[in-house]
Amino acid sequence: MAYVELPDGVPMYYEDHGEGPAVVLIHGWTMNSTFFAQNVPALAEGNRVIAVDLRGHGNSGKTDDGHTLAQYARDIDSLLDHLALDDVCLAGWSMGTAVILSYVRQFGCGRLRSAIFVDQSPRFLGAADWDFPLQGGYTESDMAVFVQGLRHSRPTVIKPFIAACFADAPSAEAIDAAYAETTKVPTSAAAAIWYDMAYADLRPVLAEVTVPTLLIYGAQSKIFPGPLDDWLATQLPKATTVRFEHSGHVPFAEEPDRFNTVVSEFL
Repeated sequence: MAYVELPDGVPMYYEDHGEGPAVVLIHGWTMNSTFFAQNVPALAEGNRVIAVDLRGHGNSGKTDDGHTLAQYARDIDSLLDHLALDDVCLAGWSMGTAVILSYVRQFGCGRLRSAIFVDQSPRFLGAADWDFPLQGGYTESDMAVFVQGLRHSRPTVIKPFIAACFADAPSAEAIDAAYAETTKVPTSAAAAIWYDMAYADLRPVLAEVTVPTLLIYGAQSKIFPGPLDDWLATQLPKATTVRFEHSGHVPFAEEPDRFNTVVSEFL
């Protein structure tokens, strides 16, 4: 187990496997590095794979402070400093992609070799000029109901959310196991970062992602339905799109062998 102490004293957990070109795996909302268990060993054959638990998540320190995309991105920069990484691929699943975009907004692409986006939209809330909001149409009222449920009856909102992440709903046992990992995040932290992410509009940052970017999107995603990957490919200067026809929001878990092959070839 390895930790980096962040500038505000919070210990951030990470795992470091393999040797070669470095890639940092950044998980989704309330998740952690364990969700990449089917990917790290294969990717570490020829690459250095760093899987992080963002502050408040997984094995990282718990704090009421800093649960914003901007702070999570600064924490990633602190990790790159700690590991002396200056030619790295940042790979983000869901919220992890939003963290990458916030990183680019603050720090640019000077330390990046490439980026990987896994099934994430740059904007959650619906708008007249936006075709790809969360779940095909997400409003402030939807957000208020979701966060109220999160605060007062957490399993009743997160377990259905986990099930919806898959093209084919996993077993109750698998949902329970995933939910148990999400409970490592304090409810106050989960609500704070959800609000911050939901109100973010990261579309203007896309043109600033000047490094090669691999887009991995599930054709059956219920979280971000529609051809979001095609739209992103028109906005990112150096995008390559790979659609996973049998996957929803978690192609790295639904089609792990193909995911590992596609990512290894890109790296």
